[in-house]
Amino acid sequence: MPRHAPITIALILALAAWPLVAAAVVPMAALPTGASPDSAGAEAGGADLDPIPQGATTGYMVGSTLLAEGDLAGALPFLAQAYRMSPDELTFARTYRDVLQEIGYLRDATDVARRIVLDHPDAYDGWERLIGLEVAQERFADARDTLDACRRAHPDSTRLDLVEAELLLRTHAWAEAMAAYRKALPRHPAHLERIYGAMAELASLLNRPEEAAALWTEGLVAKPASRSLRLGRIQHLVDNQRDGDAMTVAIAGDSIMVARGEGQAWVELTAGMIAQAGREAAAVALLQPMWEQDALDLGAALQLSRLHARADAWERAIALARAIVQRWPEAARPHLFLGEFLAGRGDLEAGEAEIRRAVALGDADPDNLLALISILSRRHPDLFTGRASERGDQGPVREVRELADRAASLLTEDAPLSVRMMLGATYQGLGDHETSIVFYERAAEDPELRRNALLNLSLACEETGRPDAAMAALETLLAEQPDDHVVQNALGYTLADHDRDLPRAEGLIRAALKSEPENPAYLDSLGWLLHRSGQHLDAFDYLVRAANALPEDPVILEHLGMVLLELGRHDRAYEVFLRARASGGDSATLDAVLKELQPAATESGAR
Repeated sequence: MPRHAPITIALILALAAWPLVAAAVVPMAALPTGASPDSAGAEAGGADLDPIPQGATTGYMVGSTLLAEGDLAGALPFLAQAYRMSPDELTFARTYRDVLQEIGYLRDATDVARRIVLDHPDAYDGWERLIGLEVAQERFADARDTLDACRRAHPDSTRLDLVEAELLLRTHAWAEAMAAYRKALPRHPAHLERIYGAMAELASLLNRPEEAAALWTEGLVAKPASRSLRLGRIQHLVDNQRDGDAMTVAIAGDSIMVARGEGQAWVELTAGMIAQAGREAAAVALLQPMWEQDALDLGAALQLSRLHARADAWERAIALARAIVQRWPEAARPHLFLGEFLAGRGDLEAGEAEIRRAVALGDADPDNLLALISILSRRHPDLFTGRASERGDQGPVREVRELADRAASLLTEDAPLSVRMMLGATYQGLGDHETSIVFYERAAEDPELRRNALLNLSLACEETGRPDAAMAALETLLAEQPDDHVVQNALGYTLADHDRDLPRAEGLIRAALKSEPENPAYLDSLGWLLHRSGQHLDAFDYLVRAANALPEDPVILEHLGMVLLELGRHDRAYEVFLRARASGGDSATLDAVLKELQPAATESGAR
């Protein structure tokens, strides 16, 4: 297997697995972006129109059918035929324009959109779509001209107010954009949140924090139940280190939520934002008095306990978690937190007991099941090494498999990808590499998990007999992180293990060794490559250094034993293979080798 250890499940679900905050982003502008592609593709789409005999209506019907089936490219020539035969038919023109835009033929879509505006000047959506297409191609002057033409045709209309403001924003006409938004406010009460948010963000962009603060406040006064405006106001205050003011806005927001029967969320969210800004002590200082005054809900109280734990203040975290358990005795999550804190302090037995209580109270929550897997992996170090099975100690192994299966069955499509990473590591540890692959493929979609997920994926592919897939995962990683010595070594070792491109493999491994000259995994990789190249004496030197650094690593010992065989040291190889088996190496393979070597080893011992 490649010389990099899989990312194990132990502590994956520890405190860092629960993010302190996941704040939404308030959009500033709604106009589309994008470069203008060549329109030749659209012409190519219509190159086969001549053989199509049907009329406009038939062509449109065929194109619409293909469009409903998701075949945009197939629908395009039929829709083009319908449009060219009846360009004045609004339905034909709109559909053809939309498909052109969806495929990416923006210039052709713009030509059709311009014809729609000329033929149907009363259709506001036609003007809006034309402006959007021109903006998408960064043809801002054309977009401005189109907007002015629409204004002339409809002098009393307010429909394009926001389009105009956002166009000014995109062209960096800051003062004009602010004035346009301000003018639009009384005329578009349904878009109040969007307008105030854009104005406040524009003020921040222009480095006018006081004006931005006033705009967020003004917006909240006008619409106090607005989530986006409250979030923007809190984020602005946190960004400017006005944590107390941010918490005041959060408390007011929770009061509104309670009055509407929606629970609470703002205090917890705000404390998380403050902590994420690097001011965890400030977040604790704001939450602690509220806890003592019985003013925190369950989520915020748990947030406070988590902040204590993140500061390694285990006794405070544990004491608070116990108090939370007493206050909310039927809730599962306080037991989960208490179990994690006890385990963090080193009391794994008590931690397991609390997490089992969390599972009993919330067995439909994957977090509880995964936390139990995590702590079992810590309490039973041999759980995923195969030794538990060899000793007949199947109880924990069976339980972990059942927990993993239950957690997997409960996952929703929007479940955090960190959960999929955890399950991938669990199944891989249990030897079910096939199942782990599915979870690693999804986990790799998360940029923060991607490296470890692809490294583990490559191992799982190796174990399931897919070396090409294993190397493809590592090649992808190397392209993304060319200086990552772990990836260099992993790919170099995998190439060497399959006798592929050994010069490149050696270059990769030596590059990794240059970063960490005494790394035993890298020493083993180079030793194994030299062995595969027939340089057994040089291989022996590297493998001895690797074995001295990791004397109980079964893979290194197996490699050293193979080199000793090549050097004719059968007696020494026999001893090394015995150590490899005792260290958890593949018993079936090693037993066969030992059986074959035993007579020679016995004879050597007799001499």
